[in-house]
Amino acid sequence: MEQEYTTPYTPEQNGMIGRFFRSLKEECVWQHRFKSRDEAFVIIAEWIDQYHTERPHSALGYQTPEEFRKEWKVA
Repeated sequence: MEQEYTTPYTPEQNGMIGRFFRSLKEECVWQHRFKSRDEAFVIIAEWIDQYHTERPHSALGYQTPEEFRKEWKVA
């Protein structure tokens, strides 16, 4: 894995991760008032797990990332 830098204020260069963070904020972070950093960590981790295992993604043909990964490994 390599870190990659994009030009500031050019979301089209990294749209997938930008969309992920938008979903994270809208569906998780803005829906909670975290009492502590530890609580935030647990709730966000649970959301990310659900995002990968239960939430279908249009970019993946309405499969979950986990389903897509399993199919890709087989092919």
